[in-house]
Amino acid sequence: MSDKSNSELVRELIDAFTQLKDKIEAENSDIGKANLENSVKQLIQGQKEMQKNISEMKREILNPYNGVIVETIKNTEFRKKMEEKGDLGIDLLTEHKELMKWKGVVTKVSWLILTTVAGIIAFLITNK
Repeated sequence: MSDKSNSELVRELIDAFTQLKDKIEAENSDIGKANLENSVKQLIQGQKEMQKNISEMKREILNPYNGVIVETIKNTEFRKKMEEKGDLGIDLLTEHKELMKWKGVVTKVSWLILTTVAGIIAFLITNK
């Protein structure tokens, strides 16, 4: 048999398991650190992309030639001019409706004339 007693064998097993546990925890902590570092890198990259997008949006909004603010100011100025002129917008709307009615009448008359001419031609061809 062996020269070691049962208590010594148990002590060696406990030491071996303790060392194995320490190695696993060290590897897990290294993996945890690597995961944490990757997460931080992704967070930093995401913040850089977000900063870039915000800068582009800011440039679009504050563009002095055709930005959103400039377009809003132009729209406000146009609306104020229209209010000063009075019912110009309503006059244009009324004129448009009258023009559409006239177009409808002209279309009906054109179809009437075309149908009449086609009927006369058909009558002349069949009565020869």
